[in-house]
Amino acid sequence: MAQTSDERVDLFRTVYLPRLIERYRPTRVLLFGSRARGTALARTSDLDLIVVSEDFEGVPFLQRLSQLLWTLRTPFPVEVLCYTQEEYDRKKVEIGIVQVASREGLDLLRGEMVSDRH
Repeated sequence: MAQTSDERVDLFRTVYLPRLIERYRPTRVLLFGSRARGTALARTSDLDLIVVSEDFEGVPFLQRLSQLLWTLRTPFPVEVLCYTQEEYDRKKVEIGIVQVASREGLDLLRGEMVSDRH
């Protein structure tokens, strides 16, 4: 299911993921959506991510996103959902995008498909 020959994903892994790791020390970075499925349009599809980090604790939800995007400063569109571990654990069992991403996404920290089925 995950596409491993996506140039934008490869660029994110080599250039931007290290920035994210250094600043936020995430426990999980999930790639999901068209880039994970291998159905992305090379130039126009965004990168859909879920980032799980305790550094988000006490930070308002929208502020997390703006700070993370400022840290990354990617030249391509990125859609990010930022959660603490507790929030992620709660969301992944609810019906919604986090549950789908948790079942079908690609864990960029571990380089493998995830399967958080509950």
